[in-house]
Amino acid sequence: MQPIERFDPELMGGQLLEAEHLARYRWAVGLVRGKRVLDAGCGTGYGSELIAAEGAATVVGVDIDEEAIETAKTGQTAATFVVADLRELPTDLGEFDLVVCFEVLEHLDEPEAALDALARVLARDGILVVSSPNRDVYPPGNPFHKHEFLPDELAGALAARFGHVRLVRQHDWLAAALFEDGDFERLEALPAAVAKAIGGEPGKELYSVGIAGNAPLPQAPPFVMLTHTADLKWWQELLQGLRSELDAKSEHVRRLEGWLEQRDAELQEARAATAELQGVIAGMQGTRVWRLGTAYWRLRDRILRRPLG
Repeated sequence: MQPIERFDPELMGGQLLEAEHLARYRWAVGLVRGKRVLDAGCGTGYGSELIAAEGAATVVGVDIDEEAIETAKTGQTAATFVVADLRELPTDLGEFDLVVCFEVLEHLDEPEAALDALARVLARDGILVVSSPNRDVYPPGNPFHKHEFLPDELAGALAARFGHVRLVRQHDWLAAALFEDGDFERLEALPAAVAKAIGGEPGKELYSVGIAGNAPLPQAPPFVMLTHTADLKWWQELLQGLRSELDAKSEHVRRLEGWLEQRDAELQEARAATAELQGVIAGMQGTRVWRLGTAYWRLRDRILRRPLG
């Protein structure tokens, strides 16, 4: 099963993929009220709409995909959408109090250039929030991902540009929830207590979310987004496919190693045979018969080369 890279809320509602994407925006909207916000890599604008609905002063969504921006402009939102490369943001966009950049850095050959550009459009006391899959945990083999930061690498890249940096860990969990009928039917935020039956070790998260700025950073409370568990089958199939691919490659390597061992043995035999023949030739060249024969052929050559008459 091939990875899906452009999240579409209409097509992927209720999937774990939706929960992963929406959770980042739902978590970040606590920082947006009254602020100028840039949604860098906005896609079809679903996140920009969430930000605008939560009271941001202005929202600008930028994406390099013209078709995605055209789709975003059809939404009922106060956000402005612009086609732009994150590495070369237009100067007329101005400065922003908050920049969010989710599901973008891992797709770039030069994510550091994008971080530089985002830092340039951030206000002096602004906040940058970026995410990256953790390549130690995220399933390998995604052909669209060019650079997945390890948590410490993401923190280091941000620390090279900002005076204040903090990491927030995003991970997928299975959940068992109890609700009255009204809450069971609700789609949006729920006033529910959350308890964990298992702990998590920093660095083992599926995604790392970095918060950075040159002023002290606000605290961001935990946030949980629930979804159906049916698409666990998708992940199981993906994992099984990766395991099958790994097994096939391992078998190919094993056969290649056997072939190389056989060729090496044949090469050693050929070298031994060559050495043996060279010894035989050397022995023949030392005999009286070989010397007489050599003298005969040399004399014959001289005679045949003499001019006639």
